[in-house]
Amino acid sequence: MRKFFTLIVIVITVLFLGAAHLYWKEKTSAFAPAPKVEKKKTASSKEKTKKPVKADANDVLAAAANWPKKAQDAFKKAVEEGRPYKIAFVGSESVGKEDGGWSVMLQEAMDKTYGDTVEVELFEYAERSDEFINNGHADEVAKFNPDFVLIEPFTLNDNGNIEVEDNHENILTFISTVKEQNEDALVVLQPPHPIHGATFYPSQVNQLEEFANVEGLDYLDHWSAWPDPENEELRTYLQDKQSAPNEKGHEVWFEFLRDYYIAK
Repeated sequence: MRKFFTLIVIVITVLFLGAAHLYWKEKTSAFAPAPKVEKKKTASSKEKTKKPVKADANDVLAAAANWPKKAQDAFKKAVEEGRPYKIAFVGSESVGKEDGGWSVMLQEAMDKTYGDTVEVELFEYAERSDEFINNGHADEVAKFNPDFVLIEPFTLNDNGNIEVEDNHENILTFISTVKEQNEDALVVLQPPHPIHGATFYPSQVNQLEEFANVEGLDYLDHWSAWPDPENEELRTYLQDKQSAPNEKGHEVWFEFLRDYYIAK
C-alpha cells in the first residue's frame, strides 16, 4: 500500500513540474523581444528605371555653345554615354537659393532646355572662404562629383576679414578638393554682386579676376550687366544693407548667366 501511495505522489509531482515548466515557457515567451525580420533592400525608382533623355542631343549641344571647349567636349561625351552632366553653383548667400534667386531661376531654365542631360545642384553658405573650407563644405560639393563648377568665392564675405591672398589660397584648396573626386572637373569663377560706394571691395574683385587669369581659370564678369558701382541707381538692385541682390538684382544676374549657359 505504501508503495502505491509513493507511486501516486511521484506521478503527481511529475505532472506538477511538467505543468509548471510549460507555464514558465509561455510566460517568458510573451515578454521575449519579437524576432528580427530582415528587410530586403528595394531599388529606388531611379535604380528601377532610367529616365529617358527628353531633349534632343543636337539641340542641347547647340545650347552649350558658349561653354568653354573643355566643358562642351565633356558634355558631348556625357550625352553620348547617356549620363547627366553635373553642374554645381557654389557661393555665399548671394547665390540666392530661394524662389526668385538667380541660381534657382537658372536651374529651372537649364532643366527646361537640357532636360535630363544636365543635373544642376545649388550650394549656398553664409560663411567666409576660410569657414567654407574648414567646415568641410568643399567636400560636400566634391561628393556631388560635378563636371562643371561655377563658384562665387565669398569675396564680399571675406572683405575686411580675410586677406585677398588667403581668399585665393582657399579657392585653390577648393579646386584641389573637387579635382580629387573628378580630375576633369572644370571650375569657373565669378564675383559676388557689386555694391555702391565701396572703397576696397572693387579692388578685391579686380584682384580676383587677375588671379583667375594667372591660374588659367575662366571668369564670368557679370558686373558688366549691372549699373556702375559709383551710380546710386545700383542700390535699387540690392537689399537695404547691400548684403545681397533683391529681386531686381537677381533678375539681372540670372539673365547674364542664362545667356552664357543657354546659347540662343
